[in-house]
Amino acid sequence: MILRKWQRRILSSGSRSLLRGLGVLLVLGLVACTTKLSAAKKLLEEGLYLDAANAYEKILANDPDNGDAKIGLAKARAELWKKELVSIRLMRMSGNGKGSLERLEELLERTAAWDLSRFQSGDLVSAEEEVRNGRRVLDLMIREQLNDKKPVVASFYWNKFNRVREVKQFGSHSSAIYNDIESEGQKLCERLHGLVSATSFSFNSVYKGVCAYYGAPEKTIELDFKQDYRFSKIDLDNRLNVRKYESTADAQGKIIVDLLDERLKKVGLFSGPSPLVLSTELRGDFVRDYQARQTRMAHSYTENVEYKEMEEYEDVEYVQKVENGVARSVPRTVKKTRPVKKYRTENRTHRYLAVQHNERLRLSLTLASRAPQEFSMGYAQDKDNNFVTHEENLPHIGLRRLEPKFMVVSDWLKEHYIKLADQFVQKLALTTADKFCQAVRTSEMSKEGAENFSRCAELNPKNSAATAWYSSTFGLTRAEVLEVVGKLEK
Repeated sequence: MILRKWQRRILSSGSRSLLRGLGVLLVLGLVACTTKLSAAKKLLEEGLYLDAANAYEKILANDPDNGDAKIGLAKARAELWKKELVSIRLMRMSGNGKGSLERLEELLERTAAWDLSRFQSGDLVSAEEEVRNGRRVLDLMIREQLNDKKPVVASFYWNKFNRVREVKQFGSHSSAIYNDIESEGQKLCERLHGLVSATSFSFNSVYKGVCAYYGAPEKTIELDFKQDYRFSKIDLDNRLNVRKYESTADAQGKIIVDLLDERLKKVGLFSGPSPLVLSTELRGDFVRDYQARQTRMAHSYTENVEYKEMEEYEDVEYVQKVENGVARSVPRTVKKTRPVKKYRTENRTHRYLAVQHNERLRLSLTLASRAPQEFSMGYAQDKDNNFVTHEENLPHIGLRRLEPKFMVVSDWLKEHYIKLADQFVQKLALTTADKFCQAVRTSEMSKEGAENFSRCAELNPKNSAATAWYSSTFGLTRAEVLEVVGKLEK
């Protein structure tokens, strides 16, 4: 019976503690929420509508039913909407039609998930008018490119400003102009027919992409892969000497070949049907030296040591005195000594056995090739890794066990192989590009010239002559052309 009473008391006490804890957490949560609301409101008052909207959205993410945050978010969005529309209008009226169109596209993308029905009707009318103006600007930009016989640029604008064309709240943009884009694109395909030959390995991909995108029949071209500039495989002469490591030269050579193969594909220097073989030679040495010796070490620490001191103190004693035949106790002060416990800090040294490890990785590499001309890239690196291990585990004096910290040799080698492969392929690509870039002329419009320009642009996108030719022919760079025609959705 007594035990049950105590149990009830304990449970009652625990419940009260739990409720108090929950109450504290609730108060803290309310304070934090109030602070965030105040910060968001301040942003709104300062006219930082985008920042205010983001702040309210974060509050609602944690508290979806927060009424103040909902009201604040609606105000921030409405003000942001009006502010952006004014900026877009001013930009358009100042003559920057393309800039206003880009900003309108960004606004429509940002507000795609907003409930625009909550905005004032005047703001929606203003937005609808701006969208109509944006569509007129877009039509003018597209017409200008079609008149200049640049249908790929027209398609680029068509795709880029998709929301301005198709934003549902303000109706759909007429797609009749796309028929003109497609018609001009088919004409471009016909013009490109005359620039394709059996050696158009690079330009052929652009030509086929353009024709497929605009639904034009392409000319069947049998490519002569014997004249291809790309490689189908790698022939590696491996002379890597691997010593004191659990691996073989063949295994390390395979890593190099795989890395080269991967990178050759990325820069357009690989083609399965090509009969060309990239002959390379890997030379170098790798050795891992390791020594370990036992050593004595000392760990210094401090310790509080107890000791005793004698101190004097005053005490009161009572003595009996008889005065006038009457005995009474009279106090008197006496000095005494007693032991006192004290502590002092003393330096200590713990001596123990440890192992000093000395690991050294030594690597020298050279990767050379004679295609298309002789060059080589070398790489050499040494790495010393020294550390100590011991088994002492004495946390009370700040000494814990030290585990081995050997390097992961395979990862270390792979890191340097990647650097070597990247340098090698980059130089190979530039060397190959130079062959075609030196042969181009910006005014040349022949089969050989088109392929040279395309090869040069593919291998060295920064080449000014190749960039100028693609800009003159398509209005965009080679990479941009392929990006547009690679999107078959119209």
